Amino acid sequence: MQFLKVSTLAMACVAGGLMLSPASAQPQPQSQPPMGRQQMWLDHMCATDAAHDHMATMMEHRAQHLATILQLNPTQVAALKEVGDSRLKDRADFRASVCANKPDLSTFPARMAFIAKTMQHRADAFKAEADKLTAFYNGLDDRQKAAFEEMHMGMMMHRHGRDDMDGPMGGPGMDE
Repeated sequence: MQFLKVSTLAMACVAGGLMLSPASAQPQPQSQPPMGRQQMWLDHMCATDAAHDHMATMMEHRAQHLATILQLNPTQVAALKEVGDSRLKDRADFRASVCANKPDLSTFPARMAFIAKTMQHRADAFKAEADKLTAFYNGLDDRQKAAFEEMHMGMMMHRHGRDDMDGPMGGPGMDE
């Protein structure tokens, strides 16, 4: 008799759980759609005050580190500074153009158009910067070039395994 009562109670609990599961499994309507990765990146980029831009500080630190490791002379330091200044100006111009007319990224076609615009901007920026970067590299002596190549390979190996890629598309670039 005791076994029958326990069995009945267990069956009632299981049946009750099964009855409640479908009701609780229904998605709850949301008042707003969840914010996508691109929209969060865009909001962060446009909300960040230019005076508190971490990219300029990070680039200055990297340039000092590179100058120390490669033992750059004043002419080489100036060429490296020109590359960094070009990147910072390009980044500021991109931020200003995007944030002045902040796109609505709530639909798939809008996100695709924004990604295409960002990729085109990156390609144009690379083309504009390539000559300055090549001039900097060509100004290095053989010892410096070998050290630069070794550093570059180390950075590539380090970035290759990253899960936390930056930027609106999960790629490197406009990442702060």
